[in-house]
Amino acid sequence: MSLRVVGPSRRGPVHPMSQNNRDTRAFRPVDRSRGIPEDVLLRVVDLHTRFRTDVGTVEAVDGVSFDLRRGEVFAIVGESGSGKSITAMSILGLVPSPPGSVDSGQVIWKGKDLLKATPEELRSIRGRDIAMIFQDPMTALNPVHTVGRQIGEVVRIHEGLSSRAARRRAVELLGMVGIPRPESRVDDHPHEGGINH
Repeated sequence: MSLRVVGPSRRGPVHPMSQNNRDTRAFRPVDRSRGIPEDVLLRVVDLHTRFRTDVGTVEAVDGVSFDLRRGEVFAIVGESGSGKSITAMSILGLVPSPPGSVDSGQVIWKGKDLLKATPEELRSIRGRDIAMIFQDPMTALNPVHTVGRQIGEVVRIHEGLSSRAARRRAVELLGMVGIPRPESRVDDHPHEGGINH
């Protein structure tokens, strides 16, 4: 499963589920009166994430709730600053603390509240079960390390591969997404060899 966070570019602190921004035809509130249906993979309930700054507290995510069902394509769409990325980062335990904190809510994945998960538990889920596609993929890779090293690190962690096997898998993955000459590109840094085009 991947959680893709998308939205237009425009400044302004608009909450993605505010009355002015909500399409009630597409919005399905979470039914908390019963247990979680079998087809629900991810349930987010009343999620609140705040950032404490020198000028006050910013309510970045204010009561977001949704169910993501098996086989469903789900996107969080809203204006810039509306909380799309922070919602996804909250789900994955990636909110920088300080200044941010997930103050309340539930994120239920396979019967477990991810907001109560240990860092080790979250690491085992991130990238394997739940992934985030950042809005600017050009900044997703570290320019200091080779592409192969960064892809290899992910497959070593999640697939338990040796360094040599992880490098082979990185070459395979680069080829699958259409990178020409993946055998040589695996040793390039993100900004080299046209990988970013």
